[in-house]
Amino acid sequence: MKRAPLFVCLVALSVTACGSQAATSSPAGPSPAPSSAGPTQTVASTVSLAPTADRSVDRSAEVGRRARAHIESLTSIGPRVAGSQAESQAAAYVSVALGALGYQPQIRPFVATSWSHRQITSANVVAVKPGASPRQIVVGAHYDSVSKGLGADDNASGVAVMLEVAELLAYELTPYTICFVAFGAEEVGFLGSAAFVAEMSEEERADTLLMVNLDSLVAGNFQYVYGEESSSAARDWVLAWASAHGRDLRTVHDIAFNDPQGNGFSDYAPFLAAGIPFVYFEATDWTLGDGDGWTQVDTALADRGVIRHTGYDTLAWLDATFPGRVDGRLELTVAALYAFLTEYEE
Repeated sequence: MKRAPLFVCLVALSVTACGSQAATSSPAGPSPAPSSAGPTQTVASTVSLAPTADRSVDRSAEVGRRARAHIESLTSIGPRVAGSQAESQAAAYVSVALGALGYQPQIRPFVATSWSHRQITSANVVAVKPGASPRQIVVGAHYDSVSKGLGADDNASGVAVMLEVAELLAYELTPYTICFVAFGAEEVGFLGSAAFVAEMSEEERADTLLMVNLDSLVAGNFQYVYGEESSSAARDWVLAWASAHGRDLRTVHDIAFNDPQGNGFSDYAPFLAAGIPFVYFEATDWTLGDGDGWTQVDTALADRGVIRHTGYDTLAWLDATFPGRVDGRLELTVAALYAFLTEYEE
């Protein structure tokens, strides 16, 4: 996640986005993206997998436990800097994990230019779950990190929640088609999400109900869900669900989702620029620091209250400093997102 300018110059785009091609007659289980999508990669990986699933998901398992195991596996790779071998290894991990759940994921490579004018080769990992309607909800999280720390919060946490929810939904009939996307190269300019949106046809954009952005979910003092005021129905549905279930899930109204230059702060930004509404889950503390959501915890801790993009962004430090927080944040976000994707209808 970045609170920084969005400057994206796509150099090469090689695939089309997933979306409206899934037919209403499709089965509830996962489905491959269209074969006409262009060149993709199927990766065989030796990365060890955390929990796998079959058609009989163990519902007795503690919610969030699978997500935690995915964070452990992703952070064991080390820092996943955009364009690096470690980032590629993380993409392979996500692909294999989705495949183990019965999906047929695609690794979709792209080449783009970073904020620092470096050419970056990365990839998005995409898997589609057809729903009762061909209209789609894109659920996305970036799997790259900065070079400091291990990126447990930013953003192994988002990918981990996405993978657990993908497991829980794999053989359920959802109201809408779900397109799960692990974005590459977010930390250097939202390059993966920009590539994904740029590849969407006008029809696919029109058939996209909204995008769910998962970024930095486990470190902050409070759990939040955001959405633009002009398209806040989805955000308000999640807040109502949380209130009905006695959960502490908050929002901040009238957030400037773009800076004065029109740039965004996370992977929702390219979707917003394309006119696609979004819901954004994050854990932070808007009452601290400059009141802009960047400061996550008490300013006496970590780097003046900031954990992401620092050496403190590890499971070991989070667990030692905030016992139980990671598990609690994961449980809440998985439960809220699962409820939203299975129950929300426009």
